[in-house]
Amino acid sequence: MPNAKPPAFVLLELLNHMVLVAREAKRRGFHVIALNQGPLLTEGPFAVPEGVVDEVVAVTTWTDTAEVGRLLDDVLDRYEVAGTYTAFEGALRPEAVLRERSGLPTSTAATVTRVLDKALVRGALHAEGLTELRSTTLDKALTWDSWGFDGPAVLKPANGTGSALCHTVASLDELRSAAEETASVTVTNPLMSEYIQAHGAFVLEERAEGELVSVESLVHEGEVHIVGITGRYVSALDPVVELGVCFPYAHPRHTEIVDRVTAFHRALGLTHGPTHVEVMVPEEGPVELIDFNPRTAGVGAVVCIGNAYGTDYAVPLTDLACGIRPDLAFLDRTPRNSADLLLLPPPGAAVMTDLSFPDGTEYGRATKPFGQPLSGRADQLDVVAMVVVTADSPEELHRRTREVRRTTVFNGEPLGDNPNNRVIAPRHRGTRTSTQGDNRA
Repeated sequence: MPNAKPPAFVLLELLNHMVLVAREAKRRGFHVIALNQGPLLTEGPFAVPEGVVDEVVAVTTWTDTAEVGRLLDDVLDRYEVAGTYTAFEGALRPEAVLRERSGLPTSTAATVTRVLDKALVRGALHAEGLTELRSTTLDKALTWDSWGFDGPAVLKPANGTGSALCHTVASLDELRSAAEETASVTVTNPLMSEYIQAHGAFVLEERAEGELVSVESLVHEGEVHIVGITGRYVSALDPVVELGVCFPYAHPRHTEIVDRVTAFHRALGLTHGPTHVEVMVPEEGPVELIDFNPRTAGVGAVVCIGNAYGTDYAVPLTDLACGIRPDLAFLDRTPRNSADLLLLPPPGAAVMTDLSFPDGTEYGRATKPFGQPLSGRADQLDVVAMVVVTADSPEELHRRTREVRRTTVFNGEPLGDNPNNRVIAPRHRGTRTSTQGDNRA
């Protein structure tokens, strides 16, 4: 009888908060494998500690499905895959394939592929009566003789994200101009740039009105467990530019938001894994889907959720990755409040030479290399730093976030109250709901 294969935990494109899951997998005794196109982080709070990753498998490009398939074959030949995890959109399809082949719970590769296509998602929601927004492809819209919607619409990639690639337009002239501008924008993150270019298509959707929030969930074999709602800080210069997140966010329409997001999961067939669902919430009327992400939220959301509930959030994420029903007792606790702030350089800054964060913050990290030229703009692609702040109440959190923004030192000077540093806080920041996390079947 052949020897049993050793159990392995596979991370696909290990970066940022994924190191927390890698560390938890290592603690459980797994052989930890990273399939990576980019290098493992060696600096900052999300650097990969020595000894956490046992093996790095080089990926030339995630867009070459044949090559990625061969790499998965090799891993499966040598190991019993006990768990998988990724937070990089370009690796979600390969991860679903790996889970299927390993016999782990999954929404299936076919479902994940559909969910990552915004045009297909909108069509599925229309079929279930879960959206009133109309949409079309950019190619079709460019053939219109006159504007095809009643009001403004948002042009965005069918796959991928980034506010620099999103444009609000309200006429054919504006649409053509936005299409030309989108073609000229350089996405500085090479992984996301390659992913967006590989798919290429853009969609045009009617603009939803209201407040943009997101819902964080853990889905275990068909059961949708709502962890909480995340609010956003946006730029006062351009509200399309997100400059921070706060968790949990006590929205007065909490129950309606949760019910709607649960229905989205069912309509799209998402049955297993973490999800990060962006929705637009008007003062009244239906909650509309903006983006459905079959992965954990980015930036420092994992840290913020853990801080809020006083738990290591990597533990339930790793449970879910291994097909284990996570212990969600922490959702019954009264949460603290935590935020991850995104910081822009001041107007006129041509380069970043140094950066330091005030006391009482954590997970401060530079997002641009020191010494390299900055663009001089102030959009999502120009963020130079991120840092986490935690407090006991929403009011204290928002006071602390203002203070940290002003006192973070950039190139030897506090950022202060410069125009790029001014934000619009979440609308309902001074209230609480009785239940921050819902456990929904």
